Amino acid sequence: MPRKRKPKPTDLHDSYRAVFTSKDGDRVLEHLCHVAYLNTPSYVSGDSHETAHREGMRRIVLSILRFLEKDPREIQSYTQEINQDG
Repeated sequence: MPRKRKPKPTDLHDSYRAVFTSKDGDRVLEHLCHVAYLNTPSYVSGDSHETAHREGMRRIVLSILRFLEKDPREIQSYTQEINQDG
């Protein structure tokens, strides 16, 4: 069985953009921003495990945004508008 080649950083960047720049990808990214505590505090008083869990979720979304070269503040503003309308 041939060994899978490790993707070049540019290939991975292109894949992220292909997935998350579509209409569906944008909708999924909005949802991820919402559920990953991007717009709300991740700190849970008295519960370091839940705080760490929330920070881990938040870190994944921030990583995706970095690949897409999007400013998290731009996404935060956008998702706040959606939350107000919904």
